[in-house]
Amino acid sequence: MTFPQITSIEESITDELSELLGRKVNLEKHTDLRDEGLDSIVTIKLIINLEVKFDIQIEDDDLLIENFSTLNKISNLLSQKYGVLT
Repeated sequence: MTFPQITSIEESITDELSELLGRKVNLEKHTDLRDEGLDSIVTIKLIINLEVKFDIQIEDDDLLIENFSTLNKISNLLSQKYGVLT
């Protein structure tokens, strides 16, 4: 995978989070998203939005908080396991 593809996935995730949180978020790859306001409800909404946006279904086994704790972990999950390329 090339760097621009990962960046684009990360930009998509950041845009979704900004919309869900109602404010612009500037995230580093390893920022703990809970520090930015990501709680269980927002996480569920984010997962649903990402499934719709990328036309995927995230498996129950992947619905672990550690998979959604940072921008880097989410983008890696989407690109490596689900083949998301944007």
